[in-house]
Amino acid sequence: MKQKIYHISIFLLFWFCGAVYPQNHKADILQQDLSGLFDNSSMIGILGEDCSRIDIHFAEVRKIDDREYEIKGVSRTRLSLICPFEGNIFIDSISSCFQIMKSECTEVDGFIYGHYSFEEYGDKRYSGTFSGSFKQGYRMRGQQIEKGRNEIVELKLNLSEYRGKWKSAKGLTKVCSWADEIIPDTPANFCLFNDAGEWVVSPKYRKNGWDNLYNAYHNENLTTDEIQKARGVEEQKWWVNKSQSCKVN
Repeated sequence: MKQKIYHISIFLLFWFCGAVYPQNHKADILQQDLSGLFDNSSMIGILGEDCSRIDIHFAEVRKIDDREYEIKGVSRTRLSLICPFEGNIFIDSISSCFQIMKSECTEVDGFIYGHYSFEEYGDKRYSGTFSGSFKQGYRMRGQQIEKGRNEIVELKLNLSEYRGKWKSAKGLTKVCSWADEIIPDTPANFCLFNDAGEWVVSPKYRKNGWDNLYNAYHNENLTTDEIQKARGVEEQKWWVNKSQSCKVN
């Protein structure tokens, strides 16, 4: 029954998000400073075929022109390797949703679509370049545009989603995608969904940087102190003062 409701919700979402804003409305949105849609965003994803955990945080965002924004951020791989990066996102199109996406728990007026390129800097043994496409949900608050809001886990709705690849300084290329909710481009056996609609990484992949996340929220065999210690790692602001060069924690 849950799966049926989920599929119906997703169908309605994409059906009602298919309309594109009139050209003048879209121009009005582009003229605004949309930095707030991307600034201070924390997301989680996968790097490589082994689905190594990667965390992404956007620390600074600056508008260059109506379709280009400069991003400065930090990546963290397997909770240990931290690399600052900077680059740009480019807005390609804007679509709108209708009232079906408005409720006490969900508020999304549309999505902004585009592409990105971010370059890590520091130790060349670890640094590389991220590139791909993105989508970002937004909502209208009077004349202001803010990040979209979704508090219904069962919808499995990504309001921030980046799909692409990472290329090392030596030319090695790996799949690399991240999001605020459900990680895209993962294999079918990467995770399972529990009764609460939360995704839980399967044992096959946990050794690749996911053990702490499992211990923090899903491992029922740990003591309270062990759980709190794991949650402390998950909830810390790991990106603070990490903007100099790649380093291993």
